[in-house]
This record gives sequence, C-alpha cells and structure tokens, in this order.
Amino acid sequence: MKKIFWFFLLLEAPLVGSAQNFNGIAHSTSAGIHSVYTNPALIAGSKYKLHINLFAGNANIYNNYADWTGPYKLNRLIFGGIPDQYLRPDGRPALEPTYFRENIDGKPKNGTGWAEVRGPGILIGLGRNQSLAITSRARASVQAFGVSENLLSLVRQGFDFATLWNITNVDNKFSVNGNIYGELALTYGATMIEAGPHTLKGGITAKKIVGFYSAHIRNRDLSYRVIEDPERPGKGLFVMDKFDADFGYTTQEPIQDGVGLRKFLGGKMPGSGWGFDLGFAYEYNADEDQSGRYNLRLSASIMDVGTVRYEDRNQIKGYTILRTNKTIRQEDFDNVKGSDELVKLIESRMELQPGEAKSSFVTGLPMALNTNADVRLSNELFVNVSYIKDLRTVNALSARQPTVFSVTPRWESESGMEIAVPLNWMFGTFSPGVSVRLGPVFAGTDNMVGLFSNGRRFSARGMDVYAGLSLPLFKRKPRY
Repeated sequence: MKKIFWFFLLLEAPLVGSAQNFNGIAHSTSAGIHSVYTNPALIAGSKYKLHINLFAGNANIYNNYADWTGPYKLNRLIFGGIPDQYLRPDGRPALEPTYFRENIDGKPKNGTGWAEVRGPGILIGLGRNQSLAITSRARASVQAFGVSENLLSLVRQGFDFATLWNITNVDNKFSVNGNIYGELALTYGATMIEAGPHTLKGGITAKKIVGFYSAHIRNRDLSYRVIEDPERPGKGLFVMDKFDADFGYTTQEPIQDGVGLRKFLGGKMPGSGWGFDLGFAYEYNADEDQSGRYNLRLSASIMDVGTVRYEDRNQIKGYTILRTNKTIRQEDFDNVKGSDELVKLIESRMELQPGEAKSSFVTGLPMALNTNADVRLSNELFVNVSYIKDLRTVNALSARQPTVFSVTPRWESESGMEIAVPLNWMFGTFSPGVSVRLGPVFAGTDNMVGLFSNGRRFSARGMDVYAGLSLPLFKRKPRY
C-alpha cells in the first residue's frame, strides 16, 4: 500500500502551488517585471526603462493532512541526497506511514504541489506613466481538495488494517487535478489619475495558453467500505457501493521529452486556451513630489481568469463514471509506478468501455483575487499585508491558487540589497520565510520550517523554494 500512499501524498501535497507568487520579492519596489504576476497595474510608471528576466523558478508542496516526521529533511525528496537505507531497490524513497503524523480534526483535507518556471521576459517603460511587458511561463501542479480523513487514513494504512474494516463511508466529495501548461503574455500598465498626493494605476494582461498535460477526478459521490476478503482471509477488500465521478486525462506523449518554447510555438499540443489578469493600484504620496516614494500602496487584481480546452481524439479520454458494487484489492496497485499505470487500473477496475470515452474536456486556470497593502515606514523599511483568495469551487476542474494570508516586513537598501521575512498562513498553518535580493539575483523560501528542519525536531506540512536572475537596466531618476 506504500505505493498508493505515495501517490496520494503527491496529490495531497497544487509538485504546483507556490510560496504563492514568490511572496518574499513579489511586493518589492524593485520587483520590476515580476510585478505582473501579482497585479498588472504595478508595472505602470516602472522605475526601470528596461527590465529583463532571464530565469526564475519556484517549487513547493503544502497540505493540511499530515506532518512530516521522517528520519531526514523533507527537502531531500526534492533535491536528492536521501540516505541509502531509506531508499527502495529501484532507488525511489521508501516512504513509510510512520514518516507522517495525521492531523485529525474532522474536516476535509487539502493539498497542493506546484512548480513554476518564469522564462525570458522583458519590461519596457513607455515614458513616466506607462509600461509594457512580454513574459513567458510554464506551470505544473498536482492538487487535491475536499478529501475525507477516513479515505486518507485508509490510503495511508492500507486495506489490510483490520481496525478500518466494516465501516461504511458515504457522501465523499473531492476533486483531484493535475496540470502542465505554458503561457505567453502581454501586459500593459498605465497611470490613470494623478491628483495631488493621490495616484491611480490600472493594468491588464492577455495570455495565450498551451496545455501540455491534464488529468482529473471530480468525485460527486463515493460510498465505500473495506471488508475481509472472503477469498483471502486476513486481507482487505475495498468495496465501492457507489462511485459517481468525472474522470479525464491526456496521454503523456507530449511531455515525454520535456516542455519548452519550441513546443509552445510549433508543436501540436492537446490543449489550447486564453486567459487574462486585471488590476488596479492606488498610491498615496504625502510629499506630493515626483520621487515615486509612496507612503501607502493599495492594490487589487483578479488573476488567471480563463480556461484551457483539451481536444484531441488520439491523446485525450474523458469519462462520466457511474458504477456500483466494484471492488479493488491492495495488490492491484503493485504495478502502479506513475499516472499511466494508475489510469489503466481505473479503466480496468471500473470496466470503462471505449464507447464511453469523450475526446475533450475543459479545465480552468487558477483564478484568484489578489489584494495587498504596502506601507513605507521609512526610506528603507516596508511592511506588506497580502490576501490571496481562491475563486474556484471545491469540485472545479481547474488548477487552484490556495487562499493565503501574509504579512511581510522588508528592508530595501539604496545599494540594491533587499531582505524580506514573509509570514504566511495557508490551510490553517503558519509558515515563516525569508528572501534575499542582491542586485539582479534573488533567492528565498516562504517556508523555512519545511526547507531546513529535520522531521524529528520540527514537523513540517510542506516546503517552498524560489530563485531568479534578472537584469534591471536604465533606472529612472529621481523616481523611488
């Protein structure tokens, strides 16, 4: 059962989601081109005539089901270096249920894993009040929302755990989504109103989306129990009394040799769509000068509005499943080493027929409301308060931006050095972080506990890391 537990752990913890949006550097007055990912209005009147992003990347996992208590640091699951005694013969981590401590409070559980690469991009200042940006980005996520504690405990312990037998579980509703897609975007930001100490800015981003891979299970109703297998005494048998769900996936052929700009521009990919961001920002400058040194900045944006349609008879299958009295044995998962094997298992055990398959489905982008207040305490000290609200429903076929609340003090020096300490709350869990910028280079984490702690000392529910390199050119004076 360890294989299926590891699979569900990956689902439970958006690879996709995100110290959400590089929180340590997202609100900096030197964020430049990276501001478009927080609010497109923030590039209006950029202090740079030209700002070029060469590379930036972020990876994280978060969940509210289990704490990591394993014998090595959680970050080794991402970066490698796991001691040999904790590896399986095939080289993969030998994850044991004892490496995780359940958080049981009677509430449905959520998890998100996220990976993001921000590719080449350029921001161009069009005078004092307007800016234009062209950006590229690839995103991957695996996410689960609304999963019951009973189902996760069963996955963790296995079907042969007798204390879980003969318990009927009903009305289970949850969604699981996995997505890999790329985007090429154009952003325009402009100052709309200047009146004394008050400035209002607006911005919009239009983005072309290419979908490389997508898979989902949207469960409307799962009623199940585990009984002792009448043919194998001492072994458990998973019995689904009712299963009502949507199930769809694309083949992995388009991503077998990776994803990149070449595929985005030239290859035939299974998914295509459009999206947009829209935002506004208000700044108050008590000195009423042209320095750009606001005392207060309030901003709000709606991000990632849009969908991706997957439509290809050869690469896509989608099913509406309504089955009763289906059984699964633990041994059925022995050959599941990835999503392809899992798909074949579901099709086999649910007796899904080729005539039932649909050749298209639609998934949503991770639509969210992004609000924040940035206060300048002195020439070099700031504090930012940010609230990002997930706007997708629990059962949406969509990538998701989990709801996050953050308070981030930061210090920005005139020499180009910057330090921020984001304090984040997500899934009811507090996670402190830190980020550092030295001129064109930045690096940070929005979850120091998960990144650096050993599970035996501090229990983590996730981890996060990000870094990037950009070139700020032709800085305007005297703004900021």
